[in-house]
Amino acid sequence: MVFSHIHRGWFILVITVLNGFACLGLARFSFGVILPFMIEGLSLSYSEAGLIASALFFGYLASAFFVGRFIQAYKEKKVIIFSLLLTAVGMFLSVISYHFWLAYIACFIMGLGSGAGNITSVGLVGKWFAVSHRGRALGITNSGSGLGMIFSGFIVPILMVWNIDGWRMSWLVLALCVLLILLINVFFLIDDPSTIRLKPVGKEIPPDKVKGNKASVIESIYCNKSILLIGLTYFAWGFSYLIFSTFFVDFLMIDAKLEMNLAGTFFAIAGIVSVVSGFIWGRLSDRIGRMLTLFFVYLTQTFILLLFAITSHPALLMIETIIYALTLWAVPTVIVAAVSDIVIPLKSPMAIGYITLFFGIGQWLSPMITGSLVEHFSYTIAFYLSAVVCGLGSIGCIYLHRTFRTRNKISFNPNIQEVNSDPLK
Repeated sequence: MVFSHIHRGWFILVITVLNGFACLGLARFSFGVILPFMIEGLSLSYSEAGLIASALFFGYLASAFFVGRFIQAYKEKKVIIFSLLLTAVGMFLSVISYHFWLAYIACFIMGLGSGAGNITSVGLVGKWFAVSHRGRALGITNSGSGLGMIFSGFIVPILMVWNIDGWRMSWLVLALCVLLILLINVFFLIDDPSTIRLKPVGKEIPPDKVKGNKASVIESIYCNKSILLIGLTYFAWGFSYLIFSTFFVDFLMIDAKLEMNLAGTFFAIAGIVSVVSGFIWGRLSDRIGRMLTLFFVYLTQTFILLLFAITSHPALLMIETIIYALTLWAVPTVIVAAVSDIVIPLKSPMAIGYITLFFGIGQWLSPMITGSLVEHFSYTIAFYLSAVVCGLGSIGCIYLHRTFRTRNKISFNPNIQEVNSDPLK
């Protein structure tokens, strides 16, 4: 058969793309397209809209606390299936939300499911792909988020034209898509290549490089200064990118005065372009190192956020949107690869969950602050603040890169020699 010579890991990778599509593309980034219509339909202020968005990301943050332990207890497949079910429940509750608090609870449940499902799926990549292929594999996995942006950017405006409650219909369509992906996981997902007598795709790390008892690994994750600083840079991105993923369509409609369909098209185009972003930057990080790659990404995003603050012409906004989208999934792709490089595969989900706490805090704070700034000032001030925070993240990335290079000559790349070392000690 044609597919008999293809490693099973590539089929698992397709499932992780679908999981990213469901957990990030549909549950998180579709929210940015639906939000302007929820504001109108539920008569929300921008502060209330920011709180509802924060509920989604607070759920994502909360999931990072327990998902590592749940994976150890129940394995990846069961956690992913339950997470997708939880995500669909949150979407169904959004369909029947007629006041602020029910919408808040629905988004919190959606955030719990999407966070746990995404963390578990990207951690699974570390089991199925060795270090030599991990960066590009994670890049492919994160392309699912872009596919979700494409889907929502086109489908939501169509449903809004078709029905005055189109945003409710949108949540219903998204929930049904998530349930379909849940069934695919039930029938085809496999937790570990060793269970079917396979090795990971690519070059494996020698066994003597990944040995360590539970205590030493826990210490290396939660007390390791390198991982802590990676988490802080992840916080910076979690805070700064939210204005694009959550408020960008509203910004285009309110401040830039674009029509609803055109604003949705902008978002969909961003999704199309972003599909390749994780793969491009993940592949680059395999070659030049994780933190140096992230420095270039953060620096690019900082400048684009500044340009959003001072631009109103549709053509210029489109160019800026495309450039930003080309870097969109670089950060989660490369940061997860960086952490996966320095912990053993068994503990990878726990480490990813730990740095996701920082990311989640940034996501949780950003919508509340952004909504308040927009309500009392303007989107311009909100973009300036996001640019400053992203700029600080770029400084952290170059600091980490220089520290690794000058002290121990260890960079987060496929040639790493010690998976549990901490060059900042």
